Amino acid sequence: MFDGKYVTTAMSVSCQLNWACNFFVGLFFPYINKSLGAYSFGPFAIVLLLVFLFAWLYLPETQGTTPSELQAELVKKNAGRSYHNMDIEGMASHVPPTQDEWEEALATLEDEEKVGLHISQSLSSSK
Repeated sequence: MFDGKYVTTAMSVSCQLNWACNFFVGLFFPYINKSLGAYSFGPFAIVLLLVFLFAWLYLPETQGTTPSELQAELVKKNAGRSYHNMDIEGMASHVPPTQDEWEEALATLEDEEKVGLHISQSLSSSK
């Protein structure tokens, strides 16, 4: 489901979330077991049912689709929506910068640093 460059981050976040949830289950289960006795697995069954219904009703099927196909489907579905002032359609059509564009951007940064260095030197020498 994730593009190759996001797989490691997604796996890391999901592992951390899994560990955190396991910690809280281990922390609170003795109290739940003491209160509910034989029905102590009821809250977990309810949460499992709600997650299953959410996945079944709202999440798209991704089997056999490429990340770009999935992204195109989600862009089509969410066209016209704005999330924190982000343009969903514009982001989907964004092409990564070419090597020439990177070199031009780095040259511009170097020029700006030289100008900033020159200004700071002239300010310190005028004191």
